[in-house]
Amino acid sequence: MSQVTFCFSNDLELRYRLHDSLTASLWMSMLKKLSPTGLLRDDINHRHGFANAANIHSKVNRLRQAVCALKLPPPQLSATTWQHELNQLHIHFPGFFERRRSATEFHNAHQMNLLIHWLEYELMNHYGLKNQQLFNLDFNHQPQAYRLKQFVPQNELSQFSVQLPFGSLHLHYIYIGRHFLEMFDARDMISPASHFKAQHEFNATCGLVFSETQNVDEIYLDRMRRYYEARGGSAFWGHEFDSPHIAKGFFQLGQLVDMDRYQDKEQRQMLRERLALAHVVGWHF
Repeated sequence: MSQVTFCFSNDLELRYRLHDSLTASLWMSMLKKLSPTGLLRDDINHRHGFANAANIHSKVNRLRQAVCALKLPPPQLSATTWQHELNQLHIHFPGFFERRRSATEFHNAHQMNLLIHWLEYELMNHYGLKNQQLFNLDFNHQPQAYRLKQFVPQNELSQFSVQLPFGSLHLHYIYIGRHFLEMFDARDMISPASHFKAQHEFNATCGLVFSETQNVDEIYLDRMRRYYEARGGSAFWGHEFDSPHIAKGFFQLGQLVDMDRYQDKEQRQMLRERLALAHVVGWHF
């Protein structure tokens, strides 16, 4: 069975066993053709869920600077308004990306987008007590990665999952727009239908999950179905709720090999503390 080991800047190595799927095999073949120099390793893109209050305050100021440079109203991110304010900003990014009027405008729009995503994780943890921690390995800004992209085989679309257990390795999103789970988590009621993109294509971009495993129960799934209907059902999404083509969640590629080491919550927390200031510097097979 195929395995990949990710190497971190603090000498930590984490080994993952891939699931037996064509998608996982194709993903690994892409990763073998890319180098760590192609990763977008910005501090607002690589680690999510590890920030403290000072980090968050600094990034809110950076977001306001980027937003003002784009001549948009600066967001007011309070405990009750932050999600709506970030959703409002989010709908502007595709337009800036398509126009690309100048390098400066594109840089500010790109910064705004990264900061929105970073703050969505951090403020959900800060205000919503959700405690999500993950690493994002982002090749989406590398032309070679897009030349290598593939479609998820039709018979494997059912392997998308809204559950992201501790130790899982999954495909990450590669489109300009929003996928179903992102919109649901953001309670997004304002994005137009054209901004929804089902995750049918992928490149080597992936995520490593270090959050505590959250149970997905019938109450959660019912909330998700009600959100689907509130946004217009199949007329908005283009697919029925139970269709695998809507690609809810993320495609699971693999799992940490030595899960026995992290059976206790204290051990998992120690790992998160080791990762808090680290970044991925390479991988081997």
